[in-house]
Amino acid sequence: MSSYSAYSGNGLDQIDPFDAKDSNIWRKAEYLGRYLFAADFLRPHKPDLVVDISCGLGYGAMQLCSVAGRVIGVDENVDLMESARQRFPMPNLYFLRKNLDEDELYPEIKDGSAAAVVSFETLEHLLDPSRTIAQFSRILQPDGFFICSVPNVLSESGDSSGLPRNKAHKQWFNYGSLCRLVAQNKMRVIYRLGQSWSKALFRREQQLSNAKRITRKLADEPILHSPEMMRWLSYVAAYPTVEDVDGSYSIIIVAQKND
Repeated sequence: MSSYSAYSGNGLDQIDPFDAKDSNIWRKAEYLGRYLFAADFLRPHKPDLVVDISCGLGYGAMQLCSVAGRVIGVDENVDLMESARQRFPMPNLYFLRKNLDEDELYPEIKDGSAAAVVSFETLEHLLDPSRTIAQFSRILQPDGFFICSVPNVLSESGDSSGLPRNKAHKQWFNYGSLCRLVAQNKMRVIYRLGQSWSKALFRREQQLSNAKRITRKLADEPILHSPEMMRWLSYVAAYPTVEDVDGSYSIIIVAQKND
């Protein structure tokens, strides 16, 4: 595994930014940073319903609950959702079990009922992401928002047969292919963002460590794994921006459904 393993396909998709035992501080910051951005972006729109796709451990849905009337977290893993339900007992947070490769979001989520769909690091795991995006468009209100991230193919690697080395990934995306999927489903991309700063800082830290210029890394400092400091690091170093998007491991977009 390369020295930049935090940004390579290693299958570590269920990361909890608030787990102090997880030393992968840069990926934790990036995962949380995306949800902080989504909540901040949606706040002035006062959404009545936000759907969090592949909600996993629930920390992202919890962030979205602070700006939405209701949040529905969708995931296939019942154990993860039950853990999230117990950890975040919020009156406006609900959970729905769905296998996105097989199931329909409707009728549990009505057509045109969602002000926003948030889907981070999900589409690359699906056999037919176009089918799933069509469902997102179906449940979105006119002018509703689709906030999404996928790994950039430029940061992915393949095996000897040319398939994704990360066996959990079934698709590769570049910005163009993601935009085409969105446009085919009655949505238009209005922002492209990235998280280039965190990747650059991670690489610089790794280089300085390898050269023995520094003896400790940020991940070695216990205080930085506290919830308060993880939020600070996520905002300062890993918050999605429109600056230097090509330097980001993930492609992040905000799209809007056509009215």
